[in-house]
Amino acid sequence: MEKSPKEFRRKEKLAAEEIEQSDKDEVRRKANLAYEQATESASKVEKAKRMEKHAAEEVEQLAKDEVRRKANFIRLLKFYLLPGWRDPEFTAMQNRIEMIKSKRRLFRRLLAPLTLIGLAMVLFMAVLAVFAPWLTPYTIDELAQPYIPSDGIPFDAPSFLHPLGTTRFGYDLLGRLIWGARTTLTVAALPVIISLTGGIIFGTISAYFGGWVDTILMRFVDFMYSFPTIILVIIISPMIGGSLINLVVIWGLLYIPVNMRFVRSLVLQVKQNIYVQAAVTGGADKMKVMFKHVFPNTLSPIIISIFGAMALTVLGFASIAFLGMGDETLADWGTDIMYSRARMSAVGPAFWPGLFIGVTAIGFILLGDGLRDALDPRLKI
Repeated sequence: MEKSPKEFRRKEKLAAEEIEQSDKDEVRRKANLAYEQATESASKVEKAKRMEKHAAEEVEQLAKDEVRRKANFIRLLKFYLLPGWRDPEFTAMQNRIEMIKSKRRLFRRLLAPLTLIGLAMVLFMAVLAVFAPWLTPYTIDELAQPYIPSDGIPFDAPSFLHPLGTTRFGYDLLGRLIWGARTTLTVAALPVIISLTGGIIFGTISAYFGGWVDTILMRFVDFMYSFPTIILVIIISPMIGGSLINLVVIWGLLYIPVNMRFVRSLVLQVKQNIYVQAAVTGGADKMKVMFKHVFPNTLSPIIISIFGAMALTVLGFASIAFLGMGDETLADWGTDIMYSRARMSAVGPAFWPGLFIGVTAIGFILLGDGLRDALDPRLKI
């Protein structure tokens, strides 16, 4: 039976498709084979590079080990043959260990019980000063002159509205204590900053230059020492007005001689050190020597003295306010004690301000003693 032309063409087409598909499969197989060969070749090249790099690192490490062995041998020779020789690497490591121990020792000394108590006292007063508007319903204008409460009862007993009672003119005592913390910390900080700044500048200049500069400045200090500072404040403040800023500036200026002598004594000790003499010999500028090499090495005693000076300032301003020379337009603890003299039988208006003054002064003193114990290397605690 003969095949039809249509059937013959269909079979011929199928045979052509099979041949074409086999050709494609062969091309794909060759491409995959070429890709595998290329990948294998690339991996061999990468492996060879890694092996070459590893071999180079081994050679470099061997060279370093050889250099280290030679250096160790030389260090041993120096150690045995040169008296007093110290290995620089060992010395640097020892210095790092000592620095870590010093930091730990400093932190441990700062955690002394009395230091923490002083810090808590100062922080308590700082919280009262910062958050005074939220801790009392009274504003500062309602607790100081010229405002006088129309319904206030002077020296009233403690009540719900006045937990600690009232003071003169019917002012709320608790409110004045809270707002007085802000006044007290202000008068404790600003005069110390003024006096310390002037003392550092003139004391450093006096000690470093010496000669006639030191003589003139120290004679001025001796002259100022002959007058009691608090008496001078009492005499000068009424002449220029008894506002708080005037009292702060006068107190700070009058205590500059005290800090001048203190800083001068510190600078005289530091300027004898070898590194200062080396800087001078090397031709360094005098101002650079004073304030870069000399002054930074006197900071520890100066920082310690700040807290003692703040405690003294708190007591001094309380004394001035008690004598009636303070600024009565602000809440002040010394003024509260002065007000309590109008009724000696009322204990609270005198006791609470005196307690807050004592807590603040003792807090500064304890904090200063703690810093002295931590920063003074001569103390073995």
